[in-house]
Amino acid sequence: MGQPPPSERALVAALDRYERLIEVGVGRRPEVARTLADRGREVVAIDVEVSEAARDASTEPRPSRAGSLRVVTADVTALATADTERSVRDALGLDASEGGFDAVYARNLPAELQRPTVALAERLDADCLFTTLGFEEPVVDVRRRSMEAGTVVYVAR
Repeated sequence: MGQPPPSERALVAALDRYERLIEVGVGRRPEVARTLADRGREVVAIDVEVSEAARDASTEPRPSRAGSLRVVTADVTALATADTERSVRDALGLDASEGGFDAVYARNLPAELQRPTVALAERLDADCLFTTLGFEEPVVDVRRRSMEAGTVVYVAR
C-alpha cells in the first residue's frame, strides 16, 4: 500500500486526538478514514455517491482493538439543514444509544461545501477541520494549522 502522501498524514495527525468523527465527501479515497479507524477511532464517512473503494474500506477487517468505519450515502447540505436531530441521526445510520461526534472533517473540501460542513459541525457541537483543493482559500472563518510538508489544515471551530 505504501506511505500515504504528506497531506493525508498531516490530516490524520491533526485528527488523531478525536474518538468519533464524520468525514464529509469520502469519494474514492477512504485512506484517512481507514487509517483513523485502524487507530481505534469510530468514523462515519459520508458522500452523495459512495464509491466502491469506500465501501470496500468499510468492510475490511480492522486490527484488534481497532475502531470502526461506516460508509453512508448522505448529503452534507441536507444534514446541515435537516429539521430535527433525529433526522440527522437516521441519515447517518445511528441508533439512539450511539453518542455524538467530536469532529467533522474533510479532505480537499471545495468552497461550496465549506459552509454546510461547518454548519453540520456546529449542529453536532463538534470541531471542524479540513484541507482545501489547494488553489482555493477558505470561505469560512478559520485558523490555519501548518503541518507536515507545507500542508495546511484549516480549523473552523
